[in-house]
Parts: sequence; structure tokens; C-alpha cells
Amino acid sequence: MLRSMDPESVKQVIEVHRDLTVFEALALAKRERSIIVPNGIHDRILTETTDEQYLRQNYPLWTGTLVIYEKPDRPFGEQVVFSWEHNQVKYSISFNIPEQFRGKRNGALVVEHPDFDLIALGNNKYELRIDGQNVHQIDVFPKKDGCYIPHAETGVPQGENAEANSNTRHLYRLNDSSYMGLLVRSVDYNGRQVVRASWRASFNWFGVALMPLAAATEKSDLHD
Repeated sequence: MLRSMDPESVKQVIEVHRDLTVFEALALAKRERSIIVPNGIHDRILTETTDEQYLRQNYPLWTGTLVIYEKPDRPFGEQVVFSWEHNQVKYSISFNIPEQFRGKRNGALVVEHPDFDLIALGNNKYELRIDGQNVHQIDVFPKKDGCYIPHAETGVPQGENAEANSNTRHLYRLNDSSYMGLLVRSVDYNGRQVVRASWRASFNWFGVALMPLAAATEKSDLHD
């Protein structure tokens, strides 16, 4: 499985590109026939490697793990629209919620690249489209920032607040709106275990790590 690859082996086949928006990162991955390395792989690199220089040189990064959640206590309806303003420009991403997830409160949906794309509709409006049925449901997505046990398959923090230790991850989320975007991983004053589900796709402050699709499929099944 891709997420179980040895971190040192992964580091040999990924290429980091700096200062990209999510839109630019997705376009680059498509041109390069690559996948955006998912959160689970970054989690292992960040928590298992001892090469501090490598981490400082390459992070923070967008991951290939996209999360969708609603405002706390608001159930999923037919559609989620995440809107924001950046440098006086208005953006939005919309997604039609699959019927089986509608009505669910305080959960999240997670999908891994390359199973999604953001389709430009014009005027900085985008639609999230998902290829296939590879959507993970997080039954209990935290309502507030804090330490939580990560979801086994995606590494997304979930469940009830827990003690900070090597087995938990510190989540930052938006508390007053819905959200749709890629998780960001970094090395900062909070350490290596921070998972940010709050950055807007138009920001170009982060890099992205790409793995050639051929290399990924040679070593593993993307969806195992």
C-alpha cells in the first residue's frame, strides 16, 4: 500500500515544487502525470525521519488529501460551498454532496489525489469533482482545534479530544464556516504533528510534493 511505503524510499522518488496555489499544484500534477503525496505519507516522513535539514528545506507542503466539512452542528445538505476573499479577489469552491452523506452532522468527507479535480467555472469559481467512489467518511470530525487520534487510512484527526502525545495529531480548523481544501503539513514551533485543515486554495505560501504515477503504482495499489 502506498501509505505503508518506507519514508526513506518515498523521499527518493518525490519531487518538491515551491510556492504554488492548490490550483497550480493540481495543474502541475496533471502535466507531470504525478500524484500529490497524501497526508498519510507526509505524516510518516514527519514523525519517523531524523533528518531535520530535509524537513526544514521541504516543508510546509500542501498534501494530496482533501477534506470537506461543514460549520459545527450544521448537517451536510445537497451542496457545500466554501467562499473566501484573498487579495480583494473573491473565490469559491462548490461540491454536490453524495446522497448517502446528506443530513450527517459534525463529520467530514476525505478524498485523496488523484481521485478529485477542481474544475474552473469562471470568475474564480470552481467545482470539486470526484472520480469514483473512493470517499472516506470521518464520522466524528472535531468541532474545535485540539489533539485527536488520526483516522487510520487518511491520517485526518478525528473523534474526541485527547492528550497530546506521539499518537495524536493537533488539528487546526475553521470554526465559523464550511471548508473545502487540501491539508497542510509543516514543521514549526508546534512541532511535526500539526494538521491544518484551514488554508485557502488561492494561497501560494506552500510547496507540493509530487510522486510519478508510474512509481506509485509500481510499488502499491493507491486505494488499498
